[in-house]
Amino acid sequence: MVAISLRLTSRVPLVAVGILLLLQIFSPAPAIQFVLITVVGVLAVSYLWARQLSHGISLQRQRRYGWAQVGDVIEERFIMHNESWVPAIWAEVRDFSDLPGYQAGRAVGIGAQSTVRWTTEGRCSQRGIYTLGPLEVLVGDPFGLFEVRLTHNYSDSFVVYPPVASLPQLLEPHGLARGAARTNVRSLDMTTNASSVRNWVPGDALNRIHWRTTARRSIADQESIYVKEYDLEPSGDLWIIVDLASAVHVGEGAESTEEYAVILAASLANQMLRANHAVGMFLYCHEPIVIRPARGPQQLWELLRELAGAHAVCEASFGQVLDQVDPLVGRGISVSLITPSTEPEWIKGLTTLLRRGIHCTALLLDASSFDGQGPSVANSQGVLGALADLGVAGHIIRQGFHFELLTQRRQQRPEYKVLGTGRVVVAKAGSEEEAQWMPVGQGES
Repeated sequence: MVAISLRLTSRVPLVAVGILLLLQIFSPAPAIQFVLITVVGVLAVSYLWARQLSHGISLQRQRRYGWAQVGDVIEERFIMHNESWVPAIWAEVRDFSDLPGYQAGRAVGIGAQSTVRWTTEGRCSQRGIYTLGPLEVLVGDPFGLFEVRLTHNYSDSFVVYPPVASLPQLLEPHGLARGAARTNVRSLDMTTNASSVRNWVPGDALNRIHWRTTARRSIADQESIYVKEYDLEPSGDLWIIVDLASAVHVGEGAESTEEYAVILAASLANQMLRANHAVGMFLYCHEPIVIRPARGPQQLWELLRELAGAHAVCEASFGQVLDQVDPLVGRGISVSLITPSTEPEWIKGLTTLLRRGIHCTALLLDASSFDGQGPSVANSQGVLGALADLGVAGHIIRQGFHFELLTQRRQQRPEYKVLGTGRVVVAKAGSEEEAQWMPVGQGES
């Protein structure tokens, strides 16, 4: 929807007309009459000019890509039409988007019955959910007496997803694949983990009989038959739990524990989804955010969207968060924890998960390496040792860790094009012919 307003920029011309009219009435003179007619004529021409522009100017805003990741370029194209019979000597476009570092405002001139196009670019430097728009277009007459304000109230949500990195093998949690680890919890179903044997009881299937043990012990106990007992194995499905407590995160901008935690969560989710595992996530910002485990690319975009708006504003400790997660996680599933906290409270909370046969791994962010004021590296090593005592694999991530972003790989990878002659040439990625422009908000206004 477009709101149109036309106003007089100054009251001086009206005051001048009033004074000249009084002078002409009480002391008529040809010079006063000429000046009065000239001023009134200029006012009338300026008003009609501005009136024409108010009904003839329209603006389209098109976005090249529907989403972006940190480091990508947002590109928009603007198309201004002037269907009136008078030119717009000046037209100022004001953009009120809240995307950091991006400004689409511009001053242009446009002739009568003509169209002007221009393109703006900006680099997405910070993840988040932003709004593109609204817009204001200011035009006026050549004398600057009247101003027309066209307010385009439409806006559109634009998501800047967090970057996704290719994690090295060091960061891949163990036991996420089926049969890769044991939970020491007995299972009624057959799995690949046969842990012990027991005496046969009525109802046991014949395929569970351990013939070797039965044959070996038949000399001592001729009437006993032994069957295999199986451990409940990790299912391969993964819950990612990110600590977003404001009290434990340090650093600013891209070099902060918060950003590192988000990148690790996004990268780990991408890695496991590509391996055809179901991935879920639990975040606690202002309120709990639960994304149930699922597979496929659509799940990745849902996870990235929630991570895009996630910030360390939670007042609850990580131990309290784990208490809320406990009822959500099923037996035999895997959990990956991402936190800079060195408090022993949350480590004690892991025992409940471990007793239920949940395989846990932890990625610890060394807060002391980010600002020098967080917990010392000795505390991080102590947490790592405490996790090892519980049988939980953990790794410490420090500031300066090299994330090999997948967007960098994509930019470095050449794209090839086959010509009609059969010759293969390197094609420039994202050419103008391949661009898909999409309208923002309600499109044409």
